Amino acid sequence: MKVEKTIELGNGHKIEFGKATWNLTATSLRNRYPTSKGGCSPRSSSEIPIEDIKLIVKESVKNGYIANNELLEIAEFCISALKQNQENKKHLSQTDKINLMKQASNDPLYLADIKEINDDFEAVDYEI
Repeated sequence: MKVEKTIELGNGHKIEFGKATWNLTATSLRNRYPTSKGGCSPRSSSEIPIEDIKLIVKESVKNGYIANNELLEIAEFCISALKQNQENKKHLSQTDKINLMKQASNDPLYLADIKEINDDFEAVDYEI
């Protein structure tokens, strides 16, 4: 993994974001615990595709594994990020916006989310 950002959590525990070992265009995340020699413990420091993190979080929430107070905390972070992204969008060029839309349209998770949202709206329309 080519680490691009490290978040220090204390006692040597870190979360690292970067380019995946299997594909330099993919983003991955590693929950890193160091060995006594400073290396990365292979048993406790898995590298996970960022797409899997999204699925893990969604399924954890859907199946009740995250407490309500933690859900509220996560929601607050998400709302702040959305507001920040909205402010940043105003500064993107037309080319940047088109490129982001192209990237999203090729993302299978994005396409699955859009289908799920469309299905939800169709269900709501039917109920009304």
